[in-house]
Amino acid sequence: MKRSFWMVVASGLCVGGVAMGSDRTSLDGVGPDNRLGASNLRALAAFEADRTLRYDPHTVLVRFEEGVAAVDVDAVAALLDGEVLQRYTLVPGLVHMEVGVGADAAMEILRAWPGVEYAEPDWFVTKSAMPNDPWVSRCWGLHNTGQTVNGDPGTAGADIDAPEAWDIFRGNPNFVVGVIDTGIQRTHPDLQANIWTNTGEIAGNGIDDDGNGYIDDTWGWNFVSNNNNPNDDNNHGTHCAGTIGAVGNNGVGIVGVNWNVKMAGLKFLNSGGSGSISAALSALQYCTRMNIKVSNNSWGGGGYSSSFFTALENSKSVGHLFVAAAGNGGTNNDASPSYPASYTNDNVIAVAATDNDDRLASFSQYGATSVDIGAPGVNVYSTIRNGSYAYFNGTSMATPHVAGVVALVYGQNTAWTYQQVRSRILSTARPIAALNGRCVTGGVVNARMAVVSNNTPPVVNVASPTNNASYAGGSNVLLSATASDTQDGNLTGSIVWTSSLHGVIGTGGTVNIAALMPGTHVITASATDSMLATTSVSRTITMNGGLGTAPVAPYNLRAYRVSGTTVDLRWVDASINELGFQVEREQRINNVWVNTTGIGTVWANQTQMITNTPTNGSWRFRVRAYNGLTFSTWSAWSSMSN
Repeated sequence: MKRSFWMVVASGLCVGGVAMGSDRTSLDGVGPDNRLGASNLRALAAFEADRTLRYDPHTVLVRFEEGVAAVDVDAVAALLDGEVLQRYTLVPGLVHMEVGVGADAAMEILRAWPGVEYAEPDWFVTKSAMPNDPWVSRCWGLHNTGQTVNGDPGTAGADIDAPEAWDIFRGNPNFVVGVIDTGIQRTHPDLQANIWTNTGEIAGNGIDDDGNGYIDDTWGWNFVSNNNNPNDDNNHGTHCAGTIGAVGNNGVGIVGVNWNVKMAGLKFLNSGGSGSISAALSALQYCTRMNIKVSNNSWGGGGYSSSFFTALENSKSVGHLFVAAAGNGGTNNDASPSYPASYTNDNVIAVAATDNDDRLASFSQYGATSVDIGAPGVNVYSTIRNGSYAYFNGTSMATPHVAGVVALVYGQNTAWTYQQVRSRILSTARPIAALNGRCVTGGVVNARMAVVSNNTPPVVNVASPTNNASYAGGSNVLLSATASDTQDGNLTGSIVWTSSLHGVIGTGGTVNIAALMPGTHVITASATDSMLATTSVSRTITMNGGLGTAPVAPYNLRAYRVSGTTVDLRWVDASINELGFQVEREQRINNVWVNTTGIGTVWANQTQMITNTPTNGSWRFRVRAYNGLTFSTWSAWSSMSN
């Protein structure tokens, strides 16, 4: 049993080890009173010297339970031969603690300590970019006409449709994106006009004018050295910034996804591209304090952090969307999570990389459930330091394409919630074959479809059937509706009719159908305009069964794998009075057949159905016939694996 918090502190526990706190010398221009900056620089120097290190050996993240006083937290740090470097407001009770006894020993002690909720490593993380040399200035990711990039001809249309979006909206000059990275070259001619200015701060007066905890943070913060200079000393952050918001129509260099936007430099990676999760958390906390609603996170590494998960969760309070690179290891994030992209918070958007032929980049990580969307990430041309430009590869380069589109949508619709913006981004993705089953949307971010135009959805009027109508089994049902659209005119001929029990049952303004199975149907008429806005109107009807001659059950059902998740089902029709056939599916999980699902119907005398399973695995299928009165028995199950 744990002793009380107070008893342990009072006991004066003696812990051995080398006291990190004993060295008060300055490092790299960080003054002796800047303990946080000195600790960060010391940790990153250790990481540069030994890349096998996974976390800072001399600091930990500790969350204390509610009610533990700051003086007692300081006492615990002192007993571990260390000190508290910073306290987080975004995660109440969380502190970044330097520990002279070493991180491993400290975590073991703290996890058994009364009043401690958890203690975890301060993971090292690194930039996600892959190096490349500069070539011609072609931003194919924004507009791909099939041009050749670095000797590689592209495919027209394999892009994010940026020019089409710019016809509607080119960015909000007051909307701020946090670039959590290696910093930004503030004076780059193609970025300078789009760098954020903190109007609440008076430059150079040595005072925290806006009370956010940072002195003279006029355009961001350096969380490595813990000072107000977030200038880039690597190129990576500047490259990301150019894709998000290089100034448009200025006659210089390139253009970003946003012609107009503001970007805050939030430097937490050093000149070698390395950083810590504690510094990343501080950058995210800065976003919430300054009401910055979008951040670009082209970095990854380390393990799962409860602290960072909680910080992401709490950043929702300002509507923050955290756009993260999926990673460059070519692996499946569903099987092997990659953080921060794999955090399950619903304000995270994880991004894979595609090339100029709409293929998944060879290096890109992916995940049918853990990666959300794709974006251009091969031969991406953007800004770098010294006013220059270069091509880089990586999911790091894909991520700012998505963050840029998020900023377009959020900047255009400032009253929207983060859920609305995220839904808009994911629901308008452009599907491509290479991402089918490899990310949640199966597609590439589409700026044109994501921005909101003055398009109005179609108007659909259903004349028949009437709601809650009842029909005798096997009788004719008249489906009748009209559809019109302000921009596209008459859409009646393109109406699609569906049944909740059958799927698609007809198209056009008038459909007569006498083959609906017994049961309660939700009949829906849907019309879609040229901007893919859809209007659906539904009516509920009942097809009454009854006594009569049941159709004879089909038999000899066989399930064949065609390719991937596509399955060919075939059976023998033994009945002469059926109206159609209904098919069900089950999945085998942990040696148990579960998830019985009706997957559709075919009409009378048809003995084949082509269908798809949601994922690869073990599946089984069965089929039965129906007429207007009743159903046959089910066929025997037919199993297959894909």
